[in-house]
Amino acid sequence: MSTTSRRLILGFALVGLGFAGASAWVHYKLLTDASYSSPCDLSATFNCTQVYLSRFGAVAGVPVALGGVIWFALVALVAGAAGRPADVKNDPSGAYVFALSTVGLASVLYLGYASFVVLKLACVLCIGTYVAVAGIFVTSGLAASVSVTGLPKRLGRDLSTIVSQPTALLIALLFLAGTASLVAFFPKEGTRPPSPPATQDQAKQFEDIWWQQPRVDLGIPADGAKVIVVKFNDYQCPGCRTTHEWYKPVLAKFQKSHPGAVKFVLKDWPWSAKCNFNVPGEMHAAACDAAAAARLARDRGKFDEMETWLFANQATLSSQSIVDAVKQLLGVTDFAREYATRLADIRRDIADGAALSIDTTPTLFINGVRIARGLMPAELFELAITLELNKK
Repeated sequence: MSTTSRRLILGFALVGLGFAGASAWVHYKLLTDASYSSPCDLSATFNCTQVYLSRFGAVAGVPVALGGVIWFALVALVAGAAGRPADVKNDPSGAYVFALSTVGLASVLYLGYASFVVLKLACVLCIGTYVAVAGIFVTSGLAASVSVTGLPKRLGRDLSTIVSQPTALLIALLFLAGTASLVAFFPKEGTRPPSPPATQDQAKQFEDIWWQQPRVDLGIPADGAKVIVVKFNDYQCPGCRTTHEWYKPVLAKFQKSHPGAVKFVLKDWPWSAKCNFNVPGEMHAAACDAAAAARLARDRGKFDEMETWLFANQATLSSQSIVDAVKQLLGVTDFAREYATRLADIRRDIADGAALSIDTTPTLFINGVRIARGLMPAELFELAITLELNKK
């Protein structure tokens, strides 16, 4: 590998490391801060959040972005260890980088297909990593002076060389330890942050601006309730599970203190073109099946059990797992027929959401006041309902 090639590869690796690091940071914030809004969510199409939280955003619970950080760091180490100009002909670094970049290119081609074709979404940070991987692939392919087919025979000898050199061994051990620490301590998919507490200043400010918010008539009968809470929901949406866990105790509290005064209405907005024509792709492939399963359970008086199961198994939901759960929990063996009978009701909710320009889940309304992203701390959610209850 020539000095120019090494510098180019190092440059691409560092740029890719920057994009992958930013992606990992955004994914970390999404998993640990429910109020976080990604700066790379530029539009409904260019939306990093939807890509990261889709089924393609993680493998075995580990975010794909973290794999990118590790891969680019490894490429940078291998390129940085390239031989001096005099050793170019016998230097295997270019071949090792080319082998790594072949795997990397195959990975980003798959992820790009999943993003652009399946999800019909684009992530600016992801695109940056794709370009960096392609640059490394092309440069290393032109720079490799040792045949890739000869690498398996060289691998043992090259590892022995690393072990015999204290500095190289230390760097290798630090890299392995860092990789293991990242994977072990990075929040896994399926974890959710607790509801952040509201400060006195936040509560006072919230109360001051609450009455200034615009309201929309959702056309839902009150049935004697003073407060109507409406949630547009997707059972594969991480934020929907978060708000379910945050707000369910609050609603139960009001049910005890003000029986019948607070009405909660759950509406379906599955992010899947299977039942939602407003969605460009299959962001959440099992969402329509999940919505039907929940309705099926409600008809049999087992909604709470099904809702708990759907959210608890959110990270691994599939059409087949839902069919199995419906059979086990409800005793229903012909889910396809039951799904068809509930599709019209699901689409009525979707039509209501389209009329309200729903573009994210969860979207909540409290007496017609739209809650941005549906993710306010539980204390403020409770305060909003209290304010409405006390309104004269």
